Amino acid sequence: GLPGVCSSHRGGSAMAFRLSRFMRFAAEPTGVTNRLLLTLGSPAESICVRKPIDSVTVPGYEGVFTLTNNHSLTVSMLKPGVITVREGSNTEEYFVSDGFVFFNQAKDDSGCCTAEISAVEAVPTSALDKDRATQVLSELLSGPKDTEWDKTKIQLGSALCNAVIRAAQ
Repeated sequence: GLPGVCSSHRGGSAMAFRLSRFMRFAAEPTGVTNRLLLTLGSPAESICVRKPIDSVTVPGYEGVFTLTNNHSLTVSMLKPGVITVREGSNTEEYFVSDGFVFFNQAKDDSGCCTAEISAVEAVPTSALDKDRATQVLSELLSGPKDTEWDKTKIQLGSALCNAVIRAAQ
């Protein structure tokens, strides 16, 4: 729960939501300058708040791209895929079902730009179950194909299952 510290807050309580809103306006991590500050979360979980990092790579609808400090202003919709967070020699990967990324320039003289990723679902790639995703995909493809809803469900569900299968490898 402190600025710049990643933590897992499982559960979507109103308290966690209020805390994440409060933390968005918390002071910068002490002594941090010229770094990219990452906030990553979903409605159910705040994964990190203003964590100083080297870069974050995201699956945008126009393609995969990497943000570093002093990138140009960006707002992008995310498609299902992997977000890669790099800090020194450490790499963390999260699967997102979709969402948005907002990149803003520094608002003070710290030189720290911000990247805020708001995902519908965000989970560590290590938590993905490739076998279960394959099973769900099979069930979708063998289900009814009579109505427009059936066809849409197959199209959207297949895309998401395939993204999970790719990310779980």
